[in-house]
Amino acid sequence: MKRVVAKAGRAIIIDVPEPELRPGEVLVATAFSAISSGTEMHIIHSTANPETLGDDTYPRKPSLQYPAPPQLRSRGVRWAGPEPRGQIPETASVGYSLSGRVLAVSPEVTDLKPGDRVACSGNQCAIHAERVAVPRNLVAKVPEGVSLDQAAFVTLGCIAMVGLRRTGCQFGETVVAFGLGLLGQLTVQIARAAGMQVLGLDIDERRVAEALANGANRALNPNKDNAIEACLAMTDGFGADGVVLCVVTPSSEPINLAFDLCRHKGTVVGVGAFGMDINRGRMYSREVTFQPSIAYGQGRYDTVYEEGNVDYPIGYARWTENRNQGAFLRLLAEGKVSVASLGSVRMPMTDAPRAYEMLDAPGRPPTVVFTYGEAR
Repeated sequence: MKRVVAKAGRAIIIDVPEPELRPGEVLVATAFSAISSGTEMHIIHSTANPETLGDDTYPRKPSLQYPAPPQLRSRGVRWAGPEPRGQIPETASVGYSLSGRVLAVSPEVTDLKPGDRVACSGNQCAIHAERVAVPRNLVAKVPEGVSLDQAAFVTLGCIAMVGLRRTGCQFGETVVAFGLGLLGQLTVQIARAAGMQVLGLDIDERRVAEALANGANRALNPNKDNAIEACLAMTDGFGADGVVLCVVTPSSEPINLAFDLCRHKGTVVGVGAFGMDINRGRMYSREVTFQPSIAYGQGRYDTVYEEGNVDYPIGYARWTENRNQGAFLRLLAEGKVSVASLGSVRMPMTDAPRAYEMLDAPGRPPTVVFTYGEAR
């Protein structure tokens, strides 16, 4: 079975054992898997310098390296457990959003059956591979009217929804989508579907035009137009209720401009990867809250939820990963969000090395969706 991994600064295809079906899991034949361009290009680049892979704060020391246990190698596309601290892996996993058809289910899974169309999340399981074994809490049934290539964006849609929710913005309020790549465009559409006003910002004129086509009330290039004036004009002079930062840049100017765009006690949510040299005065003068957002729902990083399939009571955790999956798929089914407008490119998974090179070049598409023949 073939799988895509990152190694030495590039994507490669390797042969791995078939995944094992463990208790509470669903075995899926992948039909489509979507690349999360910003995250995965960061992983690809990180593998060129293994000292920084996985832990940006504490460089890993050669003296702490040791071989992975045999069970890690034999399990194929699944880890046997947490990676030992200090280990520098030869390869890094890429991918966390896919769709396909169920091949088999463990006895504990009673609501899915072979042949069902599903969407899957999780960077530990929903990777770019021909077949994957995914815990039930990270699998959602694809509703009628939604194609499998649309459903492959499920995790990316969840990330956008979580980022938007963390602004605290409600119907009628104003949110800024700062950075109009894949996640930014999804943020625009979801915010409009929720009845919010949206200002889109990006230095790429093509993305600005796409945001307007995707429903933004206004979109502009902050290097050419005055974003603060535009924001004040949309909000009766108060400023935005929230800003979702989807940019990928080492510069700290985006986060500081985000503070300037907010109203008093507004919220900035960080979804992208950007510089964090924060100007205290620009943040404190408005008492702005900054909230990182790196997950796609409640339950992320909790092995009891993700691996043990123990759900959270809805009264205490409204938007788990699985409930977010269902919500995004419903938005697709109702036509309130469209991934067809995102300009993604379809390529066979076997062309993965070329796909990542394309995403690292000028004029790159928003993302690439890998196709797999057997499950479509």
